[in-house]
Amino acid sequence: MILVRGASYVVRDADRVERDVDVLIDGDRIVKVGHVDIRRLAPDTEILEGRGRALVPGFVNAHTHLYQSMLKGRRDDLSLVDWCEQVTFPFVRRVLDDAWHHGRVEVGRLWSSLAAIEMIRSGITTFVDMDMDLDGVISAWVEIGIRGVAAMELVDRWVPQDLMLSLERTKDDARRLIETWHRVPRESPLVTVFLGPSAPFTSSDDLLRFIRDEADAHDLGIQTHVSETAWEVDESVRRTGKTPLAYLESIGFLTSPITAAHCVHLTEGEIELAARRDVAVIYNPKSNMKLGSGIAPIVALQRAGATIALGTDGAASNDLLDPFEEMRAAVLLQKVAAGDPTALGARDAFRFATEGGARACRIDAGTIDEGRLADLVLIDLGEAHLFRLTDEIVPALVYCARADDVESVVVNGRLVMKERRMLTVDERAVLAEAKRVGERYA
Repeated sequence: MILVRGASYVVRDADRVERDVDVLIDGDRIVKVGHVDIRRLAPDTEILEGRGRALVPGFVNAHTHLYQSMLKGRRDDLSLVDWCEQVTFPFVRRVLDDAWHHGRVEVGRLWSSLAAIEMIRSGITTFVDMDMDLDGVISAWVEIGIRGVAAMELVDRWVPQDLMLSLERTKDDARRLIETWHRVPRESPLVTVFLGPSAPFTSSDDLLRFIRDEADAHDLGIQTHVSETAWEVDESVRRTGKTPLAYLESIGFLTSPITAAHCVHLTEGEIELAARRDVAVIYNPKSNMKLGSGIAPIVALQRAGATIALGTDGAASNDLLDPFEEMRAAVLLQKVAAGDPTALGARDAFRFATEGGARACRIDAGTIDEGRLADLVLIDLGEAHLFRLTDEIVPALVYCARADDVESVVVNGRLVMKERRMLTVDERAVLAEAKRVGERYA
């Protein structure tokens, strides 16, 4: 058991905050929110001090590419297509050449471990990774104890030929991924599998039909990039006569809910379509700003009733995996785009980063309620930048808190970081090995 004792604030969700209460965890679930008689607990119960701290639901990074943890600090003067060709494709080419021709795959475990450490340290307990299906990428999540959704990217168009497998091999690899990793460990899963067509313009109708059929057969989620750039929209209209989300609807791809990353350039009709088809829109404000892609119509999507979650995108176009920076950017960008300070608020951003993300990931988390998964973050409120003379804690967390205020993190009922010390991995050793191995790909 784990007891968070006397938390100054328990942020049960964006609109419900309780003061000076306990939260008890047993197994992978929250079992009590309120007063807990410590005398009745087992002697080996782990007790975390909550005074002067806020306990919040674990943040969800609903769209990222973990391999880009090896690509931080690269170009900041390129739009998406040029950025792919000059930043990500060369790295992927070297990694896949090593894997396919030389059997060297350790770099996948290392970028996965690096990213997991960064995310846990910033309060992220769950993420969706669109990545390369490389040995070690997913197993690192289980070893470190973070909750991950494996949406390995599937492509059969547009990407350079030397980076693609045959369509049949792609289908076989997708089936193997499902069989190997969906709902692992079985008794209390940390890993689930989504299918990840990179984008409509990188996927043939055959591949999209296969993905829809497999997802339906195995009750899997799907994540894809949609309308990230104006170029992508123009390309879709040129090729199909329809904008991307409208095209996916026309081929029956939206018959079950999907998660759609970016959605920067949706039409009014597509905004209504996203809400009607329960498409979870993943808002990536910092990445969209860095690549000059535009501003997603989040206010219109929210008014239409769409599910909205928050993502960092990959660390090469952000360059951090930090939910606090993302929440701030999410709010401020919508305010300035609308010319209206009431367009979006701190509670909206907090909801996107918790409840919205949990819904997009199809997990029973995102709020602090009895029976929910025990994915929780304890935030130290004692630093000068969090000083305030108000009890409005959610706006303070969104506008003032930093990743290094995260003190302790519980994922799936397991304490993975305590008092800012990682418990499940030797962080220094990972960093040293990542530097040694990563120099091959510099």
